[in-house]
Amino acid sequence: MDNRVFEHRGEFALRKVGQESILVPIRNRVGDLDSVYVFTTVAARIWSLLDGHRDIDSVVEVICSEYDADGAVVRTDLAELLSSLEVADLVGEVVGANR
Repeated sequence: MDNRVFEHRGEFALRKVGQESILVPIRNRVGDLDSVYVFTTVAARIWSLLDGHRDIDSVVEVICSEYDADGAVVRTDLAELLSSLEVADLVGEVVGANR
């Protein structure tokens, strides 16, 4: 059971381009191409679920349901994505949100 909750750090615009989505910061690093991120469809959906309210178990449940995916695979992929997003300071764990 993973009841950690994550939220976005800062303000971003997410735009769909073909089969991918582009995440661009709205302020601070706007002109910095190192701050532009390309997400797959699933990663973009996960981004939308990291709303500061849903815990990891809920995110996994939604992704498994919507994409008919294996829970263990989703957990592994989600952990890797969250790690990358945290390193880039795009998301952070909500303190005191554990239920």
